[in-house]
Amino acid sequence: MLFVSDAWAQAAGGAAPAAGGPLAQFFGGPSSTIVMFGLMFAIMYFMLIRPQNEEKKKLEKKLDALQKGDKVLTTSGIVATVVSVDKERAILKINDDVKVEFVRAAIAQVLTPGEKK
Repeated sequence: MLFVSDAWAQAAGGAAPAAGGPLAQFFGGPSSTIVMFGLMFAIMYFMLIRPQNEEKKKLEKKLDALQKGDKVLTTSGIVATVVSVDKERAILKINDDVKVEFVRAAIAQVLTPGEKK
């Protein structure tokens, strides 16, 4: 409530703000909201959406090139070796005695020999 009384006091007794240049009028007008939303969307796109899409495309390329003997990391955190692959599923060997069938979408990362996880 204190701020409202201060605002009324300033509006009633204060001098009118000086008319600024075209830049001040632009950022004070209704078109500034549209520009700010556009700017925020552009920042979100280049910082979040675009890099995420690039990572997704890289993973899809690696999954398309998946073959027997590759080491993979699943979304559940299991590191396994690929035994066989078809269009939608992959059979992964976790241990000498344990083979599990996973959907290819459950493979989070293809581990290369130089990469440690």
